[in-house]
Amino acid sequence: MGEWDTALRSPDVVVSSVSAEEPVLRREIVERAMVARGNRALFLMDLGVPRNIDPKVAELYNVYVYTTDDLAEIVQQNRNARESEIPRAQGIVDEQLSKFLSWQASVELVGLVDALRTKLREERATFIRSRMEPMKHLTETDRAHIEKLMDEMLEKLLLEPAQRLRGEKELRRKIQNVEALRDLFLSSREKP
Repeated sequence: MGEWDTALRSPDVVVSSVSAEEPVLRREIVERAMVARGNRALFLMDLGVPRNIDPKVAELYNVYVYTTDDLAEIVQQNRNARESEIPRAQGIVDEQLSKFLSWQASVELVGLVDALRTKLREERATFIRSRMEPMKHLTETDRAHIEKLMDEMLEKLLLEPAQRLRGEKELRRKIQNVEALRDLFLSSREKP
């Protein structure tokens, strides 16, 4: 404790937290140490209660004194800075969540379109069998041509919506409940 002139020559940071009735580091001690240090910056952290460093030390050139009050203020500034970032962070989370839900809906919708395509093809086959049976005058070529036309019509009905679902992000966002679409077009026992 009595060797301040020697002790303060080397360190750049000194933390003080001793039990003392009056300041341990006084201005004249730190002035002598700064001359010996060539006025190299010195940071003094006073954690003592009562204070261990004389407040006049802070007036010296290139000497920086911080107390627990300063630390509390810095902590509060950091807390305020972090709290001010909460809306920005929430915006990022909301944006990424929206993108994920949009992607998830598009994956589900592609499955729905495939299931709908399969169901429509089955319905087409049943429809053709029941309707073509009485038309015995049609040749196999005519029947194949009719089936091909119906397949083209079904693909046309499904192609545009499927392309729009893949290409329009906003449209995917609007579709919140794919299960409702599935229930609308497919019976519950035929869900994939």
